[in-house]
Amino acid sequence: MFYWKQKTESGTTLESELLSCKSVSKAVIASAFLSREGVRILQQIKDTYLLQKDDITLYLSAQFSADKPHEILKLLSSLCVTKIIFDYNFHAKVYLLVGKPDKIIYGSSNFTEGGMASNIEFDYIGCPTPDELKSFNSFFSFCDFISKEINDEIIKYYEDNQKKISELHRTQKKLTMTLTGFTHQNDAFLPDDYDIDDYFFDYSDYETFFFRNRKKNGADIKVKRERVQSKMLDIHQKIYPSVKKLGIAHHKRKENITSLIIPHPINQYSVGWLGVRYGKTPPEVEVLNMGKSKDEDIYGFQKHGCLQYSIGSDGFEINLFLAVRHGAVDRAYLHQHLGGLKPKIESELRKLKGHGMEWIIWDNDNEDPFVFEVDKEEPTAFYDFFKENDRDGRESYLRKYYQPDDVVLQTKDSICREILRIMKILLPLYNIMVWRPPLKSR
Repeated sequence: MFYWKQKTESGTTLESELLSCKSVSKAVIASAFLSREGVRILQQIKDTYLLQKDDITLYLSAQFSADKPHEILKLLSSLCVTKIIFDYNFHAKVYLLVGKPDKIIYGSSNFTEGGMASNIEFDYIGCPTPDELKSFNSFFSFCDFISKEINDEIIKYYEDNQKKISELHRTQKKLTMTLTGFTHQNDAFLPDDYDIDDYFFDYSDYETFFFRNRKKNGADIKVKRERVQSKMLDIHQKIYPSVKKLGIAHHKRKENITSLIIPHPINQYSVGWLGVRYGKTPPEVEVLNMGKSKDEDIYGFQKHGCLQYSIGSDGFEINLFLAVRHGAVDRAYLHQHLGGLKPKIESELRKLKGHGMEWIIWDNDNEDPFVFEVDKEEPTAFYDFFKENDRDGRESYLRKYYQPDDVVLQTKDSICREILRIMKILLPLYNIMVWRPPLKSR
């Protein structure tokens, strides 16, 4: 059997192939590179097969990692017998599990997250014959002969040279970005621009919405979008009891709580962001939908004004989203009543000063949006700004924007607190700007 990309022909992952044997008594692995993900899988192998440290042997190249290799070696020192090949350019990737039957995996996959899951790799997976097993054992014997087992002195050597290792790693990453730059020219930011590996939303989440990924519709991007969608729904589950108390509700169809994660006419066949929207309650939507077919886009509240939180290619936002490009329900209402509502709107805009918000009116035909900066502009100027620039064919919304490394985005709890805080601030303005039909319960 052969493995390539993320799954084997049997539909399993390469990691599961390493964990699906029977009666394994020994594991011998040679990998040019090893990451913390490899250490995690190695621990799984040890626990799954109840192996002792001496039952697992690992051979690595001298350049096996640039991610604090001394710390990885300390983890390995109690996990397995680890040996490093210093005097040869070691580039092998071979995984042998001695069991009933034996299993061998060899090819291009390093013992890293990329090698195990995300890279395009090609490996052979099978049960070696006795003659083949002799050849593999001969190879491992040679590795043993030319390698040095790690000790405190070797670990300290890597630790003392960590600064040089990090500098080399940064140079290599820059070179990689340059060489792959043809397809990354329009990326919103680079992997090293923000230190967000331990944030709730990491680089991969924002990358999902980069320009190069927006119109894709394959299995890989679907998995990435579903990962982000799951995080957005985790936030929703935590805050929704409090959101309902504000008198707003999620989309009446649960499958539409988030915006679409597939290219579709509704999103102009481009998934450039993902949001969760709260707006008119189901009874209100029913009043507005009288006489309309359930198949119409307007039947939900895709085209209604709402409060929402969203993630895009360059950061996170909390919005008062008034109008989509076409058929926006509340745009006509606000334009019709703008003169009468002007004092109330100006009063609420004054309350928003100091919160770093801006009203955006976006036209695809213009390179730059029309922007009203709440902190800098006089509230009395909003009437003319809105009247002049807001029209059918343009998106119109108030936003509070957060860079990917904003401390607010570190944890799910901090994000939830911020969403609720900002939505409470925006709610009065929302209730002024959108048409909410009178109900007996009000």
